[in-house]
Amino acid sequence: MIVESRQTIMEIFELSQNQSEIFVIPVYSDIHKHPAANDLCLLYVASKHTDYIIPVNHPDSDISFTIKQIEGILSKFSYIYVNDKKEFLHVFKWSADKSKKLLDLNMSAWFTTNKPIDITGISTTAHDFIERRYTTYPRVNTIIPIYKHLEKCRSVKDSTYKQYITNDIQQAQSYKRYNEDMLYTLYGIEQAGIHTKKGLEFTQYNPYTSTGRPSNRYGGINYAALNKEDGSRDRFVSRFDGGKMLEFDFDAYHIRLMAEVVGYKFPDTSVHEYLGKQYFGKDELTEEEYRESKALSFKIVYGGIPKEMREIEFFGKIHAFTRELWKKFKSEKFITTYLLQRRLHADNLTEMNAPKLFNYYLQALETESNVLILKEVFKVMSGYKSKLVLYTYDSFTFDYDPSDGEQFFTDIKNAMKYPVKGQIGDTYNTLESLVFEHAI
Repeated sequence: MIVESRQTIMEIFELSQNQSEIFVIPVYSDIHKHPAANDLCLLYVASKHTDYIIPVNHPDSDISFTIKQIEGILSKFSYIYVNDKKEFLHVFKWSADKSKKLLDLNMSAWFTTNKPIDITGISTTAHDFIERRYTTYPRVNTIIPIYKHLEKCRSVKDSTYKQYITNDIQQAQSYKRYNEDMLYTLYGIEQAGIHTKKGLEFTQYNPYTSTGRPSNRYGGINYAALNKEDGSRDRFVSRFDGGKMLEFDFDAYHIRLMAEVVGYKFPDTSVHEYLGKQYFGKDELTEEEYRESKALSFKIVYGGIPKEMREIEFFGKIHAFTRELWKKFKSEKFITTYLLQRRLHADNLTEMNAPKLFNYYLQALETESNVLILKEVFKVMSGYKSKLVLYTYDSFTFDYDPSDGEQFFTDIKNAMKYPVKGQIGDTYNTLESLVFEHAI
């Protein structure tokens, strides 16, 4: 039903009195813009037996509703199912606590199948024709008739609504952590945007990858793999007067994470130096040997533990853990991630072997650790003006406002839990070492 009167909107309000959940699809005006830089055209709202499409900014309708009015109605429901929680949040900008009522259906599908729901083929002839004819028109959804949007939204609902809801209590708890913590922190980074010499750009994280490590692409740019050598990072600058780009990199992150898993305690020195001394059988390393040690450690961890390296206690423990992980995977047909207990099912992981399975486990461990750390970082940042603008596997990048002072460096460093190295500069391409002693 197309909402054409104030009375009809009251029907949705009354619906909230009779049932606790609904399904919602935001329809943006511009199909090319990032949700953070877009505006809402229509909102599709559906229960099990009825549905509505609410005009917000569409010329077909003589009546329109504000975001605030719609938000007042949506807040009456206990649970709101969406296909993309981050997309919804870019419209309504709910707090972390309020956003807990949003249940992401792509996340539930990914938990079951290791893939998000594919709705790319769902369309109408009107959508196909108009989008093809007006490829560069900036607000194409405003010229597609409302009733055609209603038709498409109904098809999307039939293909997605509650298709992959689990009855497994343990996995439901794991889903809750991912749905609440991961998606909200990724939204928090996206909505800040990353500033360039030409203005603000927005990144878009996709957590639904085969390994669980989020990718980050938008507008043809892979923000997770920005080239360090060709000068392309030079265009990223601070939005603040006198501001800086600031990056914190974890030191030997994967090695430290796996040491926790296997119960190995490293001394309070450089991990790469500690392992290098065992590789080369010496008490002091040259700079070249240190670089070789670092490269060798990564090769050993990711490529399988060579027999001669298993005599080093840490790698012996990793080898034993990898064997047990593989044994469990083959016998039980799944393994469970270390921190948030998500299951990696054998049916969803093809051409697997022991080292590859270990890499999947390690990338999931990295991601879950980052999610929990990001949550703490955002708590710290609530008292500062600086923005967290990029998260790339083992590093976090900030747009630093100098009015925050040097205490910001220390507070972020402490929130990141593991040893980090800081770099700061006028652009993302001209970062130089940040000496923490100057910031304490």
